[in-house]
Amino acid sequence: TIEESGEHIVAGAGELHLEICLKDLEEDHACIPLKKTDPVVSYRETVGAESTELCLSKSPNKHNRLYMKAMPMPDGLAADIEDGKVTPRDDPKARKTFLCENYHFDATDAMKIWTFGPESTGANILVDVTKGVQYLNEIKDSCVAGFQWATKEGV
Repeated sequence: TIEESGEHIVAGAGELHLEICLKDLEEDHACIPLKKTDPVVSYRETVGAESTELCLSKSPNKHNRLYMKAMPMPDGLAADIEDGKVTPRDDPKARKTFLCENYHFDATDAMKIWTFGPESTGANILVDVTKGVQYLNEIKDSCVAGFQWATKEGV
C-alpha cells in the first residue's frame, strides 16, 4: 500500500520472506537502490495452558464480581472455526452437537457461546460457564466488547 508520506508498505509472511521480496524488487525489477526501514513485526499470542490466575473485575456499582480465566481450545477447533465448520451463524443446537461429538464440549457450555473473536468471526470463543447466575445478560455486551478488543489486539 502507499502511505500519505509516499512510502510503500510491503507485507510478507515473515522477515526472511520480506528480505527476499525486497532483494528481488531492488535487484531484478527496480534496478535502483531502495530506502528501507526495519520491518515491523506484529506478534499474536496464544493460550498454551489453562491460566493459573483468576481475573476479577467488579461492576461500577460494586454489586457484581466477574471472574474470568483463559483456557486453550481443543486441538483442531481453531482450524475448524477458520475453515467455517463452526461459525457464529450456525444453528446453536447443530453447533452444540458438533462441539460435543468432535471436541467433548459440555452440552450446556456449548449452548452458551457468547461470541467469536476478533471481529465476531475469529478462532477464539467466549463461553459463559456460569451456573444459576441471574441478570448476566445485563453485562453480556460489556464482556463481549472487552473480549473483542482483547482478541483484536492480540493480548
